[in-house]
Amino acid sequence: MKTLALVIGNNEYHESAKLNNAVNDATSIKNEFEKLGFDVISKINFKAADISELYQEFAEKIPLYDATIFYFAGHGFEFEGENYFATVDCQIPPANQYAAKQSCLELNEILKIYKKNTDKVNIVIIDACRKAFNRSGNAALAPVSAPQGSLIAFSTSPNDSASDIGFEGHSIYTGALLQYLGREHLSIEELFKKVRKTVFDLSNGQQVTWEHTSLINDYYFNTGQRVHSINVPYDENVVKDINFKLSGEFGSLIKELRSYNWNTQNPAIKKMLTMPVNLLNKNQLFILGRNLLQASGAAHEAQIFMENISKNINKYTVDNENHLLNGILYEIYFNPYGKFRQDKTKKHYLEEVLDLRKTDSLQSSFEFIKNLLINENYGLIYIPEKEDKFIDVSVNAVSQSDETNKTKQFVQKITFNNIDITNQIKSYMSYKTSEEELISSIADFFTAPEELIHIHSNLQLNNIYFS
Repeated sequence: MKTLALVIGNNEYHESAKLNNAVNDATSIKNEFEKLGFDVISKINFKAADISELYQEFAEKIPLYDATIFYFAGHGFEFEGENYFATVDCQIPPANQYAAKQSCLELNEILKIYKKNTDKVNIVIIDACRKAFNRSGNAALAPVSAPQGSLIAFSTSPNDSASDIGFEGHSIYTGALLQYLGREHLSIEELFKKVRKTVFDLSNGQQVTWEHTSLINDYYFNTGQRVHSINVPYDENVVKDINFKLSGEFGSLIKELRSYNWNTQNPAIKKMLTMPVNLLNKNQLFILGRNLLQASGAAHEAQIFMENISKNINKYTVDNENHLLNGILYEIYFNPYGKFRQDKTKKHYLEEVLDLRKTDSLQSSFEFIKNLLINENYGLIYIPEKEDKFIDVSVNAVSQSDETNKTKQFVQKITFNNIDITNQIKSYMSYKTSEEELISSIADFFTAPEELIHIHSNLQLNNIYFS
């Protein structure tokens, strides 16, 4: 289904109404839509002078598509029964309805355009009426009905306000939305139900999302077309290697590597190592790398290769590209469906693999994975590159003595870039109490070398416990 998305994010309002996260929200939504293969019109800190031109462009392009999406992040308000989305140079609140029409986008105008295209799937997503602006009853949006073939989704219920903060650099609503947009074969109704539950939980029941729909047919943002980057230079059947056909001689080899039976895997790895590199194409080398790492969890021959990877990997460099290493790196961060693992990365021989980031001849592989990870816009993972960047983690703890007068440090909070990661690190620390073990756990969480973890604590940590 060919889809057009219009994405707007406004932060730079006048001083008392500035927002922190609307531009981040819109940018991340834009990036996700592009990964889904949508054509995107993006507007950041949108001004009143450009309103009429934007309406015209949107109206002219809609007939060329099967589905359209209008997404807005910024200030929104109700004025005399109409819903308005403020441009950055809008007076908030406007003096009257005429001023509002001149300086704001109108939901009714978007819906008028949609009413002329009822044969399309038309979606409106509004993350507005932010609490930073909530100084009067105007900072809320009025109920509205969806025209035929459309769905309207609001970050909050009618006559209520929504938060600008709360979800790793995003509003609670857009942060929740980004969690589910990429899910394959998740209907739009089920997606927004999941978003509603997430927002409700994260806001402690203070914010309830709202939708109105007249959609007749099912709609899915992702029917399997999502890609992680336009820069992935490999066929889809090795990026999503769950779909790789296990036929022919090479397919049989991959099947053996995937067997999770070291009696089958070990001979397969020996066979792989004898194959002339020049007879293997880049897709074959890439999927071999992925399955070599997977097999190293059990197969002795794979373990030997990984233990000595700094020497063994060199023969796979051809024309300054090492597609085998690209596959190993991709497998660390992405699952068989080509989806980013987030904090569930593979850790087999991680230190050995990451040590290769210092090798000049392998820089193209680390540029490859760096570009993919940056594209994921996930701030809680180490991105390997030649120049070391230390990971500074703050630990706040209190000292207490037990009945034997043994002093313990009870961790109250662990933060990274002002993000609370206490619970995540706690899950890595079962039966571990030393600072060295804490460093190891933090390194595992970030998928990072241990030597790059710097702990800053208010106490000396030698007997760690969690409250």
